[in-house]
Amino acid sequence: MKIMHIGQRIGGLDIYIKNVIEYADANFFDFVVVQGKKDKTEPISKNGKLIKTYAVDMYRSIGIKDIACLLQILKIVRREQPALIHCHSAKGGIMGRTAGLLTRTKTLYTPHAYSFLSTRSRLKRTVYIFLEKLTKFNASQLACSNSEQVIGEQLIGYKKEKSFVWTNAVPDISKLLKNV
Repeated sequence: MKIMHIGQRIGGLDIYIKNVIEYADANFFDFVVVQGKKDKTEPISKNGKLIKTYAVDMYRSIGIKDIACLLQILKIVRREQPALIHCHSAKGGIMGRTAGLLTRTKTLYTPHAYSFLSTRSRLKRTVYIFLEKLTKFNASQLACSNSEQVIGEQLIGYKKEKSFVWTNAVPDISKLLKNV
């Protein structure tokens, strides 16, 4: 099954995507990554093989370049034909959910903390919530915590049957400590 990750690989999101790929069964999953052109990240490899990665015009701020970004992502989705799009954070989420809708590709969205929670501006908060609701489409939510799941269900409107929790995709520390 081919899974396409879409998001800016910055900080914790980069680690999250690397962990998901590293700990996934290579016999069952094939991965493609779509990230921002300016993301300064190391290539991801699995079993000695580089994961196919595309760089697109994805920037944190909202602007006219978002149209070019969406068109680039649509072209990649049509070329790669993933069985599932897993999109991350606000910008990757908007782009990935829109691409999923337009290509009829199943889509999971992981907010990694909804962006409207970190703004003090009432106007920005209202706009961000509106964009989250507008681009929810038919995607499922894969939250990083129980509280994120509740926010997605209560404020954004994800139905319980389309809302799941996967606690941060961090490997079990007890397994790692056995080797120390």
